[in-house]
Amino acid sequence: MNAPDWLSSIELITFDCFGTLVDWRAAFDKVDIRSKEDFEQFEAEASRLQEQDQYLRYVDVLKTAIAKVRPQLRPAIIGLFADDCGRMAPFADTARALQTIKDAVKLGVLANSDAAHQLDVMASLRMAWDVVITSQELRAYKPTDRAWDAILRMGVARAAVTRDAWMHVSASGRTDLVPARARGLKTCLIKRPGADERTTCDLQVGSLDELAALVQAAKQGPLLLEIETPCPDAYQLDSLRQWLLGTRLGEMRAIAGVRSATLVQREDGIFVEQYVFGGQHDVENYNASFAAEHRASFRDQFGYGITRTQRVSRIAGKA
Repeated sequence: MNAPDWLSSIELITFDCFGTLVDWRAAFDKVDIRSKEDFEQFEAEASRLQEQDQYLRYVDVLKTAIAKVRPQLRPAIIGLFADDCGRMAPFADTARALQTIKDAVKLGVLANSDAAHQLDVMASLRMAWDVVITSQELRAYKPTDRAWDAILRMGVARAAVTRDAWMHVSASGRTDLVPARARGLKTCLIKRPGADERTTCDLQVGSLDELAALVQAAKQGPLLLEIETPCPDAYQLDSLRQWLLGTRLGEMRAIAGVRSATLVQREDGIFVEQYVFGGQHDVENYNASFAAEHRASFRDQFGYGITRTQRVSRIAGKA
């Protein structure tokens, strides 16, 4: 599959959690919910609880819905499962694919869950999300308008992206892809067990590995932009270092597409700014929108006597 052109401009990719990143259908074996009919009954009861006026924490939704389907189970077993659902095993491709995708874009999770569950998920995946939004924070559940309208406001603010630069990934059309697409987000269906492949979306993938490959192909990255600055006068050394650290690196970190910004001082006195961009589109945006202004501000600060050298290279091992 070729990467769609619009994927190169995506700056934030968010994911549903249970059923998309975490194999929760397999985990429900622990509470004797195995058949398609059992799972449909559980989901119907959970949806009823989530859509009622009185908010229930997700742990209580799970306990009540599981007890409805399997009333013979001991409450202690159900309670342990509900408390620990963030420790369910992720799909085999989840961790490695996310590590690849995060080199190119910001990552987030939009989860019908309590905050504690997402702490467990992050620990399991060894993943620090750029954006985390849970139903406990919202006091509302997807796919309600109340939840999704709040998600859009919070996601835009926290990731500093526009809606057209945001893609949401899920195996669920009803709770995630349909309402996300209706609000202007790009959407991607991942074909997990139970996924509704009839859902209208912008992209379909068979695995997160496939999505990671498409993101890298679209981004043509990650790329390293290095800017070398010699300091001919020793008395300017500290002021140049402090200005680069205190001003320029902070400016760069705030630019869309910049994944990291560091400063290296070589033994020969040359400073090397190192900026990792998600891909070619991000570097082009920087050059078109910020590079000239940054060069001018440097000259205003230190004059015309310092020649800065810039180069861009593909980061080895990230393709």
